[in-house]
Amino acid sequence: MATSVDTPSAPTGLDVFFRPRTIAIVGAGRSADSMGGRLVRNLLATFPGPVYPINPLAGTIASARAYASIDEVPEPVDLAFVVVPVAAALNVVKDCLRAGVRGIVMITAGFSEVGGEGKTLQGQVASLIRSSGVRLIGPNCVGIAGTDPASPMNGTFADFPMHPGHAGLGSQSGAFGVVLPERLRRAGVGLSAMVAIGNKADVSENDLLAWWRDDPRTEVVLLYLESFQNPRRFLQIAREVSVQKPIVVLKTGRTEVGSRAAGGHTAALASPDALAEGLIRQAGAIRVDDLDDLIDIAALLSSESIPRGRRVAVLTNAGGPAVLCADALGNDGLVLPTLSPDLQGRLRALVRPEARVVNPVDLIGSTDPALFAECLRLLLGSGEVDAMIASFVPLGPGDLPPIVRAIDEVAGSMSDRPPMLAIFPVGDDSPADPIEGRRIVPALSDPGRAARVLARAVRYGEWVRARGSAMVTEAIGLDVAAIRRVLDTARVRGDDSGEWLAPEDVQSVLSACRMPVPRWEVVASAEEAVAAADRIGGPVALKVDSPTVLHKRAAGGIALGLRGAAAIRDAYTRVTASAPDARGVFVQEMVGEGGEVLVGLARDPQFGHAIGVGPGGSAVEALNLVSFRFPPLTDRDAEELTLANPVAAMMPRGTDRSAAMTRLQQILLRVSSLVTIAPEIAEIDLNPVRITSGGSCCVVDARIRVDGPSSG
Repeated sequence: MATSVDTPSAPTGLDVFFRPRTIAIVGAGRSADSMGGRLVRNLLATFPGPVYPINPLAGTIASARAYASIDEVPEPVDLAFVVVPVAAALNVVKDCLRAGVRGIVMITAGFSEVGGEGKTLQGQVASLIRSSGVRLIGPNCVGIAGTDPASPMNGTFADFPMHPGHAGLGSQSGAFGVVLPERLRRAGVGLSAMVAIGNKADVSENDLLAWWRDDPRTEVVLLYLESFQNPRRFLQIAREVSVQKPIVVLKTGRTEVGSRAAGGHTAALASPDALAEGLIRQAGAIRVDDLDDLIDIAALLSSESIPRGRRVAVLTNAGGPAVLCADALGNDGLVLPTLSPDLQGRLRALVRPEARVVNPVDLIGSTDPALFAECLRLLLGSGEVDAMIASFVPLGPGDLPPIVRAIDEVAGSMSDRPPMLAIFPVGDDSPADPIEGRRIVPALSDPGRAARVLARAVRYGEWVRARGSAMVTEAIGLDVAAIRRVLDTARVRGDDSGEWLAPEDVQSVLSACRMPVPRWEVVASAEEAVAAADRIGGPVALKVDSPTVLHKRAAGGIALGLRGAAAIRDAYTRVTASAPDARGVFVQEMVGEGGEVLVGLARDPQFGHAIGVGPGGSAVEALNLVSFRFPPLTDRDAEELTLANPVAAMMPRGTDRSAAMTRLQQILLRVSSLVTIAPEIAEIDLNPVRITSGGSCCVVDARIRVDGPSSG
């Protein structure tokens, strides 16, 4: 049964932050240079409605009458900014709730970020907020700002002006909430709103996504995150938003080391950053590595359309930067198509004889803006490319401005054209300061950065186009009753207390999932092993059956390619000696040589179940190339997962890769269905899944761990 993957989200109550009628500042500073004083000054200068400073020691602040308490304000307050010492914060929240405030921006610091009593206090504030239905941003944030003409405000203590536009910025870092708007402005990116979410005691990135999904003024969402408040909710809402509007995420913490008690390969490789990477990719969001990347992609998405394909044309006046650009484009999976003879002929009629018109189109030192513009028009209007890069190296001090104007004029005069980036490798990313109302093609100084940002936009476009047909396939041919019998029987035996299932139970579950497995038997003596090998036929493998040995090869608990009774008896003795608690051996049909892939599942305390795939075998943890997605997987998720790492490249030469990838994706979808049926499963390691040159897949070794009743 196939079902659509997305469901509509409930609306959020964030209007009070972006469209308040009245504002109060509790803890308004008497000094103009204090945090509270700057906040009052900024709000009085930008917000068109009433602003009420609250300070029992001040009669007037920044020419506005101050009130001793919020109860004395002569009209209802919609939104309160709190800038009081942390010791007074809880009582101030109570005062705000009693006064009927609908939204609170808690700028005050000293909460969970300092631990101990601060964490306890934040919990008390959050409990009050949850029970009241009021929304809170922060604590420990620099505030919020918006450019809606109906309700503009600078609700921060920073003095940088915010350039109006269509990008929504959410920042978990207060410092970046101050710095990023100015850097974005310099890159020509205007903001619809900026929200510094701080400690996320209530409002999180998920609430902002839901708000910006429905906000007609926001066309791009930019997020700086240090953590996910609710990863599964992020996946749900971000996937929904990404279909309509691009989301760019700068997620820090790549080097964080997770602590995992489980012994499986998949769990060991499911680091917080690997899971965050999978979450962001599965949601259709664009992950960037640093602030420069965030600015670059924001500039492209804010001014240009999404590329419709991977074909890129490069127009340049210097060969060196063009070669660097071509190499970078190729490394990022984009292509520079050879231009058609007709297009080359029209270009040839414009340029000097020594110029190249294949792609890149090299004008060989020309600084003529009219020629540059005409070549751009031909390339952009040809229908032969999906994106355009214009690279120009000035030969003199006055060469650059006319070229910038020429690119700008071409961009503004062609309504339905491919997106375009400019490269000016002169050490200045902003050759012209953005002017409100003027279209500026994003300009970078480095060809590698230009290729990287374009590749990210291309992949986002491909995700959006594929998203409409993505379906979740539920219980695809699984014998649900048989799976439940195995797991319920294991529960009765007490095997579900965190121990790995016995080999025969694992094989029964795999068979009920219609996984491709070799013939097998579990035996408790050497003679039984000989008899089992006779029934299976051909060479066999013996693997120790032990509740404590997880990595059999490392323990010496495997013998391969066995033929004949003597060899099997000898191997039985050696294999069982590898574990003092050996119950016997697992006799298995040998599988032909081929590429080895890990397919696994792990349950993370924050992210929940995650399905991983990557190069398998005994070196899986050393390679650390496993990619993750979260169930329930769609067919597109499974396809992206197999393409997100080098498993295809590691297959034997001559392998039917298309057939192998399809079969591997079926295994992934069956694991997804299995954990949906049995969420008590905590870990699965299918390692290796052997892929033969004919494109077949076979699960050679497998382990499954089921949590106890209290955690299932």
